[in-house]
Amino acid sequence: MLRKLIVLLASLLVTLAASAVEPISMASAINVAGEQRMLSQRLAKAYVQAGLDVVPGVAREQLRDSMSRFDANLVRLRAVSAEIPAAEFPLQQLILRWASLREAANAPASKDAALQVSRRSLDVLDSAEELVGMLETAPGGQAGHRVNLAGRQRMLSQRLVKAYMLYSWGVDRSVSLAELEDTAREFSAGLARLAALPENSAGMRQELDEIALQWEWLQTALSAEGASSFRLVVAEAGDSILSATDRLTLLYEQVGGR
Repeated sequence: MLRKLIVLLASLLVTLAASAVEPISMASAINVAGEQRMLSQRLAKAYVQAGLDVVPGVAREQLRDSMSRFDANLVRLRAVSAEIPAAEFPLQQLILRWASLREAANAPASKDAALQVSRRSLDVLDSAEELVGMLETAPGGQAGHRVNLAGRQRMLSQRLVKAYMLYSWGVDRSVSLAELEDTAREFSAGLARLAALPENSAGMRQELDEIALQWEWLQTALSAEGASSFRLVVAEAGDSILSATDRLTLLYEQVGGR
């Protein structure tokens, strides 16, 4: 009962705060919704990373930052749903699942807790993915197509490191390894798809080259199969890829994502 009340109050606060937020473009809305995908995996990655004692201070700061940014994005998305009624249901699902993930991420780190955080983060990811898909099919949503493609790479970079850290910690190893391998394949395919877009500017190609270089380095570290000596390398490479994909996503947003 108390948990339901907390979720209801959180939703109400998001609704009230949204009244002060100015409308945003569809490309920007897709970027914000897409960032929620990434933040769900970054939060889970940071939680596991802290549990493994891999630069724990940095990991805990990323955990706090992910929570803060996710909450701020919900306020902006509430304004979007006021303009696009079809966004209301997936947004409410996202809010509910986020409350569950937030609760789990506040528990002391352990293998069992890390598994729960990861599972709940995937629920949040699914809801955010549904919201992005709905926005892209809404009137004017195609303006955010490239934003969606690039934004998804941000999420994959964090999901990849999260799965690696879980595997390295010995958490549900068969499932973690499958998630790691599937995510790596998705990242490679997505990067090739973005690189093949004929409308890429020189700045976009530069970011794509940087991502490809970091991806090569990350793949080398991933092949160490969870060796503890490579955990820091994987964490830092994942953060570098996230920064580059974030810059690329912003470039697409600035030209309308077409």
